[in-house]
Amino acid sequence: MSANGVNSMGCGTPAERLERGEVLFYPTAPFALPQGADLDFLVQQELGSLAHKNISYNPHNGKVNGFVRRTAEQAEQLRGIFARFSEAATRWLSDLLPQYSQGWQLDRASFRPQEEATRRLRPKARNDLLHVDAFPGRPSRGNRILRVFANINPREPRIWVTSDPFAKLLKRYGEAAGLPNRNRTRWLEGLGQSVLGLFRPNIGRRSEYDLFMLRFHDYLKLNEEFQEKGPKYLHTFPPGCVWVAMTDTCSHAVLRGRYALEHSYFVPPTVLVLPEESPPVLLQKACAVSGRRAA
Repeated sequence: MSANGVNSMGCGTPAERLERGEVLFYPTAPFALPQGADLDFLVQQELGSLAHKNISYNPHNGKVNGFVRRTAEQAEQLRGIFARFSEAATRWLSDLLPQYSQGWQLDRASFRPQEEATRRLRPKARNDLLHVDAFPGRPSRGNRILRVFANINPREPRIWVTSDPFAKLLKRYGEAAGLPNRNRTRWLEGLGQSVLGLFRPNIGRRSEYDLFMLRFHDYLKLNEEFQEKGPKYLHTFPPGCVWVAMTDTCSHAVLRGRYALEHSYFVPPTVLVLPEESPPVLLQKACAVSGRRAA
């Protein structure tokens, strides 16, 4: 495993770097994180059951789920902490990435109270295996997945590794993971149209794009060759820091750490800086190449 200093800066604007799969790192949090009594309260929370990977907050309705409920006051305090985190993170990201804020949709915020190094999860749910993100219960429909993370652990770092970005992984493993069926999709039509329009699912169903991304997520986690021999870059995120990534492009795994906050956003293709480098467009092109080979 090689080490990649998280302080190193790539070339381009923050949006360009994110869309190409880089991790943006801020050693001191650029917005307010829980402190004092709020932090003490938060780190005392427990997951509600083995079925929950984290404690989650929906900013659209204010509901918090996935924790051991003891009192109504506890639930309300937890909701308030999440709401303040969501507002602060979103306000800062709006300043950092103003073009995204014109069209993004806020997704869930979450708190990860358990130590990642000792968690016992089924292979496809493990966080310590390299993968690109696809949310089983919340299809992206061709939108990008933008996520901001904060290590609120008072003493210990959170350890990540990253590997190749989606473009390289798709070229290497796309066929083996199962490209979408060319006979049932419109992969070869309308490259000049809004990418999002090509990936809207039928009512109650995931799009072919979402189905592939879930399949690719699982394939990468279960691929021993990739997990053991793929390039790895170590990231050490100290207490009180923040980092940002587009995790549908940035392949990543969490090796160690507990007490992290996270907020996700769906970013539509209409506001991207590099739309031709987005996973939907890259997948569409891969299907076109595959179609020509099969013809």
